[in-house]
Order: sequence, then structure tokens, then C-alpha cells
Amino acid sequence: MVASNLETGEPLWFGLGRKKETLDEFFASQLKASQRRRIEAACVDMWPAFKSSIEQWAPQCAIIYDKFHIIQHANQAVDEVRHSEFHRQGGWRRKLVKGKRWLLLTRWMNLSEDSQKDLNQLFRLNRRIRKAFWMKESLEGLWSQPNAIAAATYLDSWVSWLRWQRLPSFEKLARMLLDHREGLSNHYKVRVRFGVVEAINGNLRILLRRGRGYRNLRYLLLKAQHMAATKTELVVFKRAA
Repeated sequence: MVASNLETGEPLWFGLGRKKETLDEFFASQLKASQRRRIEAACVDMWPAFKSSIEQWAPQCAIIYDKFHIIQHANQAVDEVRHSEFHRQGGWRRKLVKGKRWLLLTRWMNLSEDSQKDLNQLFRLNRRIRKAFWMKESLEGLWSQPNAIAAATYLDSWVSWLRWQRLPSFEKLARMLLDHREGLSNHYKVRVRFGVVEAINGNLRILLRRGRGYRNLRYLLLKAQHMAATKTELVVFKRAA
């Protein structure tokens, strides 16, 4: 787990594990009480332990759920549909599904014209995969609404439209989003730069890949700070002015 400063882009602390006690250690050892009171927002994934720790140490803090982790869940839901349809189909239709994972997990706007044609061919023959892909694409609209009320309405419409699509993996995703509705709407109260959060994740992945693993967390932290990257993986904080 990494805690970072969202305003400066500086990784602050690395800890082992995803338990509440791990984040508790950061709050207790790295921040004074006055600093904890000044935390305005925390950007985290939807792991319950993080929410529990933040509510204990910085109860005034707005918890915002990281967009990129939510999209990862949506991509996983798409891949589950692709996987089930691959085994359900036979003959040449199965061959058409095979090898399309990367295309299905890529934003439509980022695909080349030829790749879009390949997907359209698949969509004409498999309605479930088509519906799963566009459900994933339409979820992006949750973060482009004018305010929290509009975002809540958008989420309700998205869930309502899903109700008749017979996509169990997306129904599971919808329940998760509804259970975390407040953390989604908090994005409209305190605008977190999700791109900064993702940049931190990317820089850490690069460091770990280059180093083939680090045994010393302090050394890894210094390397991450030297890269002038921002925050890190699961917990990113923004301090009030």
C-alpha cells in the first residue's frame, strides 16, 4: 500500500498489506493530529479496510473511490462475459470470440478503424458481448456529469438499463457501485485528479518491473520520489487549503 500527496504528487509512505492496521500505521506514525484534521479528501479503491481506517483517523475526510479501479472491475465483468461466450459458442463463432480480449477492454475511441470493424463483426453475431462492451463504455459517463445529483441519476439509469440484459457479472458490478454510491458522488464535492493517481500506479509498476522486486520499502519509496511521480496505488490524499 502506498500513501501519497495528491497536490504535490509525492509518494509519502509504503506499507505491506491491505489491512486496516497497515493504513492505521501510516496515520499514527507519519502524521500529527493537526495534519490529520487538515485532510480534505482521500482517493482509495473500494477495500473496506481503507474506509474504516480513514473514518477513524480523519472522520472529516471525504472518501472518493478511484475511477481506474472501478473501470478495472468493469473490464473484469466484460472479460467474464467474453469467457462464458467463448465456451458457449461453437465452431467458427468460437474462433471469432477468441483473441478479442484486448479489443474488448480498450476504449472504443482509442481503437483503430480496423479494430472497430473487427469488434462490429463480433457484435453482429454476439449480442451479449456487444451489450457488455457498451455497458462498460457507458459507465465512463458517471464521471462527466455536471454535479453529484446528475451523477446519481446517471448511475440509477445505468443500473436500470442493465436490469434486463442478463449479464450476471455486470449485475454484481452494479450492486457494488450502489453500495458505494456516496464515495462515487464525493468526486463532485472534491475534484480529485484521477490521472495523477493512475500516473502513480504506472510509475510504481515500472519501478517494480525494472527492479525485479524490492525487499527494502524505504529504497523503493526513494526511487518513486526520485521519479517525480505523484501518488501511489491505493491511497491518495488531498490536504485542505
